[in-house]
Amino acid sequence: MTADRQRKNPRTAHQIARPPLLKIYGLQIAVVLLASVTALPLDMVAAYSIAIGGMISVIPNAYFARQVFRFTGAAYARQVTQGFYRGESGKFITTLGLFASAFVFVKPLQVFVLFLAYLIVMLLNAVLLATLKRGI
Repeated sequence: MTADRQRKNPRTAHQIARPPLLKIYGLQIAVVLLASVTALPLDMVAAYSIAIGGMISVIPNAYFARQVFRFTGAAYARQVTQGFYRGESGKFITTLGLFASAFVFVKPLQVFVLFLAYLIVMLLNAVLLATLKRGI
């Protein structure tokens, strides 16, 4: 990075290390809601299955990211490591709980659509992370 560019766009180590989480999860929620609203006139069960599947992906990932990126820097190495463990275990438990809740409490449910929305949002997470991080 040139000196002129650094003066125009100064970035701290915290900004470089932390991906734009609000932007990533905001875009994911917007895509899920748009897909759900688009499917609503065609099939109401598919529409809410899309919304539920997408949110089952977004909520645990947002929790994980929050735990991981609470601390940055070598001075917080122990807290960062604990954040990874806490985030991953919480993400796993939350994902299981949300899937179980969907299967128990939501009737009727299009299971294929639910899992498809979940997988698409998982892929969208990786794409947005790569795309937006490059643009920082």
